[in-house]
Amino acid sequence: MKSLPFRVSTTLATLLVATAAMAQGYPTKTIHMIVPYPAGGIADKIARDASNELQKRLNQTVVVENRAGAAGNIGFDWVARQPADGYTLLLAPASNLTVQPALFKTLSYDLEKDFVPVSLLVMTPQVLLVHPSVPAGSVKELVDYSKKNPGKVNFGVSIGAYSHLAGEMLKAQTGASFTPIPYQGPAPAMNDLLGGQTQFIFNEVVTAIPHIQGGKLKPLAVAYRSRAPWLPNVPTMAEAGFPGFEVTSWYAVVARTGTPQPIVDLISKELNAIMQMPDFKKRYDEIGAFTIGGTPEELGSFIKSETVKWTAVVKQVGIQPN
Repeated sequence: MKSLPFRVSTTLATLLVATAAMAQGYPTKTIHMIVPYPAGGIADKIARDASNELQKRLNQTVVVENRAGAAGNIGFDWVARQPADGYTLLLAPASNLTVQPALFKTLSYDLEKDFVPVSLLVMTPQVLLVHPSVPAGSVKELVDYSKKNPGKVNFGVSIGAYSHLAGEMLKAQTGASFTPIPYQGPAPAMNDLLGGQTQFIFNEVVTAIPHIQGGKLKPLAVAYRSRAPWLPNVPTMAEAGFPGFEVTSWYAVVARTGTPQPIVDLISKELNAIMQMPDFKKRYDEIGAFTIGGTPEELGSFIKSETVKWTAVVKQVGIQPN
């Protein structure tokens, strides 16, 4: 029995050496970046931009796959069942990493047990957009219009996304007659708004700017602590009469729990370096987003704080789990 500690420590040392060796040879095959939403949205764009740079830095092919459906749950479920070897990564929108357990009675995966944080990538504020046919030039006018026309003001949502929660917050705070219309992602929701099938949406600035510049949609307010540099003439929600109304979307990369830490650290280091590349930062700064980066530990802490904040919002606005 006296030799047991020695045998345990020897086994641990052997495992550590094996893990380090695995990481040193990584990657030896194609890496898959899973996006749990359809092509065409901001999550898809970020995944493809980051993957293009990551494959250059790792000298290995990185393929982006869209596995959409069930508010992102299909993609999360698929990744949760893959080997924990660093060859399957998940581009995760904020809401999927924070409020999903509060929105669904049962999930086939466990956020805390099945995924480990790798790196935060991009953040972008939300902006309230209306179709030009809506006779409202301010947030308060939109609220008043909905009250005078009950059942006629609909907003497109990806269930549980921060854009959905923003609309529900505004509805709860004002008593507006808003009806959420669910979509499988932000891209189809935006398409229906552009076509006039819905009346407004909360949407990331990064994908809203082209439609604003083209005169296809009207921005009423930005849900950010200060005016967005890309939309200097658009008031904040606070300036529009709704103090403390701030909603910023963010996107991160996570991996399967059990992925060797040296591999997690390597991927995180490379993604962080990509986010700090002047050309990459400039590319996103020009279209309405901030590139962030950071360590797995920083992302883990951020996810925890955001989970507390937005789970409280889900309960506050009365969204019932499906």
